[in-house]
Amino acid sequence: MKRLRHHNKGTAIVLTCFGSVVEQQRYLALRQRLAERYPSCMVKLAFSSKMVIKKLGQQGERYQSLPQVLADLDMEGYQHILVVSCYMFPTDEHLQLSKMVKGFRQFSLASIEHTPAIMHHTLHASAILAALNHRFSQGSDVNLFIHHGAPLLDNPGHQAIQYCDSMLMKLSAKNFTCSLEGAWPFRLIAESLSQEMLAVGQQASACTEHAIKPQLRLIPLLLVSGNHFVNDLVEIKQSLDNSFDVSLAEPISGDRFCLLDLPELVSVLEQQVEEGLIRLRAPESEVSCG
Repeated sequence: MKRLRHHNKGTAIVLTCFGSVVEQQRYLALRQRLAERYPSCMVKLAFSSKMVIKKLGQQGERYQSLPQVLADLDMEGYQHILVVSCYMFPTDEHLQLSKMVKGFRQFSLASIEHTPAIMHHTLHASAILAALNHRFSQGSDVNLFIHHGAPLLDNPGHQAIQYCDSMLMKLSAKNFTCSLEGAWPFRLIAESLSQEMLAVGQQASACTEHAIKPQLRLIPLLLVSGNHFVNDLVEIKQSLDNSFDVSLAEPISGDRFCLLDLPELVSVLEQQVEEGLIRLRAPESEVSCG
């Protein structure tokens, strides 16, 4: 087939994420990390947020959505394309990614695969949750882990969120969870959640002879924490200040806590990329990168 002669480049890796205006550097650092790990592969970023793409464009930074990136890579003649899902849970955005990859397979001559969401395999999810529990085992009486939430209850990603919530609470009695929106939103369960946390916090603070208020730490379960999420955390903090001495999770690096800085999570991403490249090149003996 004559069209095959144009697919003469090797492998491209596309990191696909929501995107961030204020935390863009963390995605760039991840791209650079993978570019160094696979020096002969093209590594690109794709964002699902059109708002982020537009705002970065106003700053002179050009980024594209996943369909645009896939179309360009197909036009450039890449033989193998691995789409890396930089989403915590297999909810709406990951499912959309999966549909896009499936659609492009219908007309592209390239071999296209995608990785699962980060919290997909129980072994990987457990390793990340255990690392989080260990990191925040000291320095507070109560931990409140907050994920963004998913809007649709029939989304299969809810099982992953439930596992995350359940495992964190089983790992330690001081761990609690909620979401910003979707299932288990803080605004609806704030009163009962606060009472449950207060009971645990008061018992812990009495044992350790803390000050009057138990110490409560808020921990965002997001790869990066943009201004929107930080503002929501501030609102949650204000609503709990009367009962707790509230603090935000300590940064691993930079000025705010982001899961993309967690070594155990990055390790899972790297393993998913490695496994994805193996699937992508089968039955070839090695990845041909261009």
